[in-house]
Amino acid sequence: MSKIFKSFSLKTLGTRAAVVMGTAILSTTIYASAHQPLASEVQAAKASKISLQQAIAIAAKKSSGLLMSASFDHDDDKVQGGLYEMEFITSSRSYEIKVDAMTGKVISTDVDRLDNDDMADYKALKQAKIDAKQAIKIAEKQSGGRVIEVEFKNDRDYSDHATYYETDILKGNSIVWLNVDANTGSVFKNKFKK
Repeated sequence: MSKIFKSFSLKTLGTRAAVVMGTAILSTTIYASAHQPLASEVQAAKASKISLQQAIAIAAKKSSGLLMSASFDHDDDKVQGGLYEMEFITSSRSYEIKVDAMTGKVISTDVDRLDNDDMADYKALKQAKIDAKQAIKIAEKQSGGRVIEVEFKNDRDYSDHATYYETDILKGNSIVWLNVDANTGSVFKNKFKK
């Protein structure tokens, strides 16, 4: 009788161990896949040969107006290694330019007419005392990292900051989010993005 019980206990213990191991592997896989996009973005941004500021300078030659936004895209199908997407804006047009993050080659240029919301953003951007390039320098100096995304915001999310630049900064193996006031250059709401 005890041999049967021991055999049953070992089989039950083995089954439980397999279930626990399977659950641990599954939860680790789910955790890793949930955090994979950030890890991929960090890896790709570190490997890029062209900085955001260099990409902006390249794109500025193909457009006119004020820089509204610039961002690193690590998973675009058109290029391997990522690309930068920049948007320049004038009183009537928006220029979207994509630059390969590895070679600096301009991949595409699109021009669109502005709608009413875009015109309001252009007017606010034109009145800002700090431009996107200055905001990048401020954010990099404050954080000690490298800006991979900057976007002008005119959404009044913060009562003390009517217009500001939202920046994503590569710092070590993390991406830090930092805002720069578009009129004073002050930095606010610094936190880890993910």
